[in-house]
Amino acid sequence: MLNCKKENCTGCGVCAYSCPKQAIEMTESIEGFLCPEVDDTLCVNCNLCNKVCPSLNKPIAGNLVDCYAVQLKDKMALQHCASGGAFYGIARSMLEQNGTVFGVEDLGTKLCYQKATTLDELNKLTGSKYYQCSISEEAYHEIIVSTQNGLTLVSGTPCMVAAIQNLRGVNRKNLLTFEILCQGVPSKTVIEKFYMETAAKYGSPVKNHVFRSKDRYVGRNYLNRYEFKNGKAVYLIGEEDPLSLSFQRQIFLRESCYSCQYANAARTADFTAGDLWKTDIDGLDIKRGCSVLLCNTAKAENFLERTNSFLVGKIDPKAALEHNVPYHHPIKRPKCRDWSYKLLCSGIPPKSVTVLCCWKYYIKRLFTGRRK
Repeated sequence: MLNCKKENCTGCGVCAYSCPKQAIEMTESIEGFLCPEVDDTLCVNCNLCNKVCPSLNKPIAGNLVDCYAVQLKDKMALQHCASGGAFYGIARSMLEQNGTVFGVEDLGTKLCYQKATTLDELNKLTGSKYYQCSISEEAYHEIIVSTQNGLTLVSGTPCMVAAIQNLRGVNRKNLLTFEILCQGVPSKTVIEKFYMETAAKYGSPVKNHVFRSKDRYVGRNYLNRYEFKNGKAVYLIGEEDPLSLSFQRQIFLRESCYSCQYANAARTADFTAGDLWKTDIDGLDIKRGCSVLLCNTAKAENFLERTNSFLVGKIDPKAALEHNVPYHHPIKRPKCRDWSYKLLCSGIPPKSVTVLCCWKYYIKRLFTGRRK
């Protein structure tokens, strides 16, 4: 019997993969999140699902070894990374050591967890993704086999990485884990509805959406680039994009994100990475994007020493992470989360739901615009 409460479930699916009787199936909730459903007639109470669940079993936390500011030396690769390219640099070093990399590929309007053994395959795993990617049973199996055969790097959100760490059969000596600082994830239903609304507005289906384009520098704002099937491209800066606004105001996150046990300084992955907005490290150009990279284990520190992909400098972790909320505590659950999905699933357009949930923002912008 699975003991994880629905509001604590991260949707990783590791319980379903690990069940020897295939008694657990991941089904999509009305909000668009994957949740486990247990067939009690097949369950034999072996308890394996509870042993691997990242909500019930948090892997042993590492101790922060050191904190770095990093930026890829390869300017072409850096252009396609959301910040300083921390993951790409570590992953490239893994491939150079004949290892295997697992990460999330953006297929334009869909996400897929993929394996990379070449640079061409690794290039498909770059860039930020701002909604949840599910890991297939095939991917879980590939990860286990990969760690048994050699060095393997896996990346993802902290809860996703924890699920992989809990997998039975994983050779942990060959496993290197890389997590991003994450404030939470909305469902693919949210993304799909926003894309449909955007397609109607601009008269063509969305072909590709880059959440963190570097086509021009816009400071700490995100530059969203929407590419359409008719060849048109539209740029929206920061909260000009209703989808970005809904994410920044956390109105559509998974329930477990608001009480995430991984959003604190007790990191369980070997590497932790996030945006670094201010730095005075010589040789790093903030306009090109910089990352803060934490080595939480000696394994991570030793691996970084063998990596030659970065311009790098040691920094004070307190200063670097002071304003990065998910490193300290979970995102606060807004009151509007009680009804944001109810409105969205009732057929109200996503932008209208965002306006209702973020009415203070829109009123402020209205008066600011009048003064201008």
